[in-house]
Amino acid sequence: MSHVAHAGTRSAPRRAIDWVTSRPQAVGAAVVGAAFLGGSTFVILNVRSVKYLVGFAVIAAGLSTFLALRDRHAFLLTAAGFSLPFFVRLPLIERDRESLVLTGVSLVTLALGAVVLGIRPDRRPKPDLALPITVPALLYLGASCFSLVNTMDLTLSLLAFVRDAEMILLFLILLNSIWRREHLVQFLRGLYFAFGVECVIYGIQNVLGFSFDVLGNTKIVGATDVEARYIGSQRGTFDSAPSVAALYFSLMALSLIGLYLSRRRLPVRFPPAIGVIMGISCLALAAKRAPLAGFVLGLLVMFGLLARHAPGAIRRLGPALMAVAVPVVAFAPVLLLRADANHEAAYAERMNLTRVAWEMWEAHPIAGVGFGTYDSVKRAYLPEDWSGWLYTVHNNYLMVLAETGAVGFVFLVVFYLAVLRTAYRGIRQIDPDWRPLQIGLVAGFVAMFWEMYWDIFNGRQQLYMFWFLLALAVLLPRILREPAPSVPA
Repeated sequence: MSHVAHAGTRSAPRRAIDWVTSRPQAVGAAVVGAAFLGGSTFVILNVRSVKYLVGFAVIAAGLSTFLALRDRHAFLLTAAGFSLPFFVRLPLIERDRESLVLTGVSLVTLALGAVVLGIRPDRRPKPDLALPITVPALLYLGASCFSLVNTMDLTLSLLAFVRDAEMILLFLILLNSIWRREHLVQFLRGLYFAFGVECVIYGIQNVLGFSFDVLGNTKIVGATDVEARYIGSQRGTFDSAPSVAALYFSLMALSLIGLYLSRRRLPVRFPPAIGVIMGISCLALAAKRAPLAGFVLGLLVMFGLLARHAPGAIRRLGPALMAVAVPVVAFAPVLLLRADANHEAAYAERMNLTRVAWEMWEAHPIAGVGFGTYDSVKRAYLPEDWSGWLYTVHNNYLMVLAETGAVGFVFLVVFYLAVLRTAYRGIRQIDPDWRPLQIGLVAGFVAMFWEMYWDIFNGRQQLYMFWFLLALAVLLPRILREPAPSVPA
């Protein structure tokens, strides 16, 4: 009786809170339903393109199916990995080259975070903020905000800030959604299965001579014709420049080489040797200089790290190199055609673009011209003797230096060093049987840092690759940790 009397004396707000916390799935379903009711109202009233309306309906149907699933956590882990190459976006605000968008990757990852929050606290580990990574990342974001003192367009700067903050949030969600080996396997299955599908699609695009994405956007460039000395680099389903697809294939190939060289295999249900052949075939078809060179550089780094940290894997290098050699030989005519291109002219063109970035930095050496505003202000900083093609500088480091000045650039370097340090330290922390997989991730970061010297590297497609790889570099040593040495009795 006293317990009943005590329950009856609780305040109405307290009873409401108890009701909500005891029914997380029902509350989650209600929140999702309300969000899509509001979203559908917005889409119907404001979106003029039929494809976005159809896409929204497909997402709603998918969510309805999702709510009927029993193991939503496992499904969303697979879906998160699968979503990486299939870039879908719903623009909310667009201004010049910056935008506020909802993407397929962000929607799936946010849904994953909501499901994890609905799991009882005693059934999941305490939240991990990954401070060695998030602190340098947040310091860089804070340093970027310092450039607001010079920005000529506050909206552009805020959109760039939101884009980078989104990446940190998605990284933390992935990090706190995977805490057991079966979770890691589910995520990797989605990641590698999507890679296989993307390779098939990319092959079809090269046969047809035009690219297409999930929303039906097309780009006709023609098929590669060696006899005519023409390379038609396709875009895959990334809705971006061909170099993005090429970078993706190089990173996945390096990862699969590491998976193949591991003494034990994770049950990802994707043959790594076949995946290496598929990835390098697509990389050769893309025929983009920087990703090709980045892959070779990553491969050399991998060999060096294997010799030092996983010498047993050296014995399995022969079959792995055969898997690399097969597509290289098969697509040698395309690679030789790319090697015979006018590299001096392309290099001179890119170096000419750097002159504008240096002009910006010389005008605002401390705080830069404003985060995210490079493209909108570049014409104001043309050298007096300027001539030639004008575009955003194809160098991520110089672009950050121009936009955020020395303050932002220093913290960017600190963040990148923290990333490399975390990934490299993970090699010693992971079980020796899986060390080659971690080494493959380190090689992937080397390839990306090389790519940043030759590319803008601020699109969401590239940033998703970076942060997904970073999440794996933190998770693998934690989940596949080296067993503690046994203590003699």
